[in-house]
Amino acid sequence: MNIYTVRDNLRNTIAGKEHLLDQYSRALEGNKMLYEQKIAVGSACEFVQININELKKILQDVEVCCQQHTEM
Repeated sequence: MNIYTVRDNLRNTIAGKEHLLDQYSRALEGNKMLYEQKIAVGSACEFVQININELKKILQDVEVCCQQHTEM
């Protein structure tokens, strides 16, 4: 494994979480859920969004490392 693999894995993980967030958001738009379910899914949306933001910050650091490695 190298830094480029880590970068690619992070990108894939972020994309997967963004897809999950999109699915959760669409579920919230429907009226088929009970109030309690909407609260739970809404909380999950917030958690996933926080996680995505954290992963994007880590990805920025990894991108810097990739750039430095390329310049070497």
